[in-house]
Amino acid sequence: MERISLFVLLLSVAGFTSAMEVYRCAAPEGNVSFQQSPCEGPGIRVETGEVQTPWTALRSGERQLYQGYRRRDRERTAARRSVSRRPARREERGSVTCYNKSYQLDKVRARLRAGYRPEQGESLRRRRDYLEGYLRRFCRD
Repeated sequence: MERISLFVLLLSVAGFTSAMEVYRCAAPEGNVSFQQSPCEGPGIRVETGEVQTPWTALRSGERQLYQGYRRRDRERTAARRSVSRRPARREERGSVTCYNKSYQLDKVRARLRAGYRPEQGESLRRRRDYLEGYLRRFCRD
């Protein structure tokens, strides 16, 4: 009885230590896909050489990277919430300042419509977003 239970235990462990089966399948139109089930059309079996288990934990470097991403996302979310919870100032800044910001926004929008070099796109969009936010917070329409 003890040998049978040991044998069953060894078989269950051996099932999780095999390499993962991956199939590289080619579609008639030339697309290539990778899947776990055998291909219907032409395809080959690819050996990954890695042991895949359903409960594999992250390695230490991956865990640190994942935690860094999570921390960064939490900080960004907290920063967004602090901005949105801050009471909006309704006092009007100088009308000249609001006019100048509105004029700058018109110029940036015109530049975005007219065309720009690829490396300028991000800075133009950031400038547009900043000016729209400024006008929304500090200037009355």
